[in-house]
Amino acid sequence: MTHYIYLFALLLAGISGVYKFRQKDLATNILAILICCAFINECAAFYMAIKYHNNLALYAIYSIIEFIMLCLYFNNVVDVFKKNNFAIFLGISGTILGILNLVFLQHLASLSSFFLLFEGVSVIGMSLFAFFRMLLKYDSLRLYTYPHFWFISIILFFWNITFLTWGLYEYITQQLLPSALNINRILEVVGIITYCAMASVFLLYPKMTRK
Repeated sequence: MTHYIYLFALLLAGISGVYKFRQKDLATNILAILICCAFINECAAFYMAIKYHNNLALYAIYSIIEFIMLCLYFNNVVDVFKKNNFAIFLGISGTILGILNLVFLQHLASLSSFFLLFEGVSVIGMSLFAFFRMLLKYDSLRLYTYPHFWFISIILFFWNITFLTWGLYEYITQQLLPSALNINRILEVVGIITYCAMASVFLLYPKMTRK
């Protein structure tokens, strides 16, 4: 049941993101596209889990796509990144590392935990630096009316909770199977909160940008 609610929250966020797509800025549209890709990926993963009993290859490939798009998002939000394309270079480097990880270390049939840890560190680092730049650059900025403050807060919430989980997931799955089932449920609840929050910001976006 939790999984279906999670998929519904993801679909709701995707629809909210593409609603009035042209009225949003580029960074917001990148997030909207990413969420739509996430919904397609989750539906495909659900199908593969039922039919083939293994969807790790799909998640391994998607995690690289997700990282690239998050880097594109931060490159358009953080002024320093946009000036020197730091996040784009990070995305390219991460893609190369992700492919090398799949070829030489963790193959498609296993959980790509090394890359997920790298992605987590990178996303959390970019999120914290984005907050630093917001406070440094905009002295009079009312953060609660700035959509990207909320988007980055949501991203940081999600990755702070899931960061250590991915690093320990394979061990928990192999050694503590009942706990693994509970962790899956917790991750889905975190996903529900994340995507419902994303949908709210997407829908409130016009009011925020008019203030």
